[in-house]
Amino acid sequence: MITLTYAQKENIGFPYVTDMLQVSSPYGRQLVRDLRPYSRAERPELLRQLSNVQRVLEGEASCKKSLDRMLRVFMTVKDVRASVIRCGETALNEIELFEVKCFLLRCHEIQPLFREVDSLLELEGVVMEDTTAALDILDPEGNRTAAFFIPDRTSPRLLALRKEKRELEEQIRRLPDGEERETLRGERVRTAVEEELEENRIRGEMSQALRPYIPAILRNMDTIGELDLTVEKARLARRYGGVMPQLTERTLDMTDMTNPMVVDVLREQGKAFTPVSISLERGAAVITGANMGGKSVAIKTLALNVLLTHCGLFPFAREAKVPMFDGLYLLAEDGSSVERCLSSFGGEMVRFNEMVREMAGEFPLVLLDEFARGTNPDEGAAIVQAVTRYLDRQDAISVLATHYDRVARWGSAHYQVIGLKDMDPETVRKEIAGLSGNAGVELIGRYMNYGLYRVEEQRDCPRDALNICRLLGMEPEILNGVEEFLTDVDKRVEFGV
Repeated sequence: MITLTYAQKENIGFPYVTDMLQVSSPYGRQLVRDLRPYSRAERPELLRQLSNVQRVLEGEASCKKSLDRMLRVFMTVKDVRASVIRCGETALNEIELFEVKCFLLRCHEIQPLFREVDSLLELEGVVMEDTTAALDILDPEGNRTAAFFIPDRTSPRLLALRKEKRELEEQIRRLPDGEERETLRGERVRTAVEEELEENRIRGEMSQALRPYIPAILRNMDTIGELDLTVEKARLARRYGGVMPQLTERTLDMTDMTNPMVVDVLREQGKAFTPVSISLERGAAVITGANMGGKSVAIKTLALNVLLTHCGLFPFAREAKVPMFDGLYLLAEDGSSVERCLSSFGGEMVRFNEMVREMAGEFPLVLLDEFARGTNPDEGAAIVQAVTRYLDRQDAISVLATHYDRVARWGSAHYQVIGLKDMDPETVRKEIAGLSGNAGVELIGRYMNYGLYRVEEQRDCPRDALNICRLLGMEPEILNGVEEFLTDVDKRVEFGV
């Protein structure tokens, strides 16, 4: 089962996406709150939901008028689930019966709109029950008004008591204050009490008469919620470019993924999101690149879109193939653990060890962002190499984003952030020459390509950090020293020192 903490979901942008699901009904809002990843055993239900989103996406234009009218009715629906369930056990009071009647009136209004919409969309497994018979119990005179009143003719005794009460009230109105008037007032109180008892008896009979219809009423609540949420899923997919995913056995293939949270942040800054494409099979894939090169965004974007797929929402991509994972493990926070009094590195190791134990016997997706960055570089690089080799041997799809060298050789696939690969250094250097402060960094950021490309030959991390230092005008003596030290490192690696 995929389980992420709220902090992890927030980190990848999941709440940002679900907050954009502007459902109209309380039943739809409850479904949004209850969104969860479906397990491998629930694959048919997940496919049904995804298929219905696709049908709305493709067919909404053909029934938009009726669909919008239906959604407007959804906005007037109240959540009376608790009262309906209570009706199965006891008599409802007047307010509860009024609210149930109002819900049944809304169902009566929704029914023809649903038939029109469904005839065009042909939604799978979505049924709106006819609850007219239940409405007739609470509206015996067929007025179809949003009011609840027990008519006089409901029972002869009620008719007689109300007639007697009216006559007493008329006599009391005509008499002056005195003993006779007080006597009549006492009679009226007695009659009113008997009327209330008779009304309670009738409300009990109505509640009992409603009980056979409770399952249908509850199903209509579920249908309203599902319709509401399905339409919003489709509209969100249209807004941000969601696509119907193909559920696979072992292949994870995302083409031009995006992350709405990052897309909107960049748009506010006048920038554009670079879509991320990645194709993965069982084994470990390594993403390398400079620290400002977008590795973390790639990890978060992948995690978000896999989670969305498992929750019945369209992933934001041009094409998407997603396996039914047994688990999704994400190590991407700073790793500190105040409760355990551990360092950042220690907390990260504790969570990694827990993850290894939990994933035994599963087919999970494992995502590690700059793993082991909280220790010295030599040890950190060795740890990440060993972890990559270990994960590559497991029955899992793993992705490790790292700036350490010599890690990719231990994985099955290697991706690099394009970074400054296609940049003309001389052009950028001339542009930076007249800038000061952080303006040069911002300029380089505009040239940075955060997309990924697959590295087919064995290659270590690109040295964009050194290029950035050059572009920003670092002292030549320091740059020469950096190149000297890097050459020394490469020689030691070559000779196994």
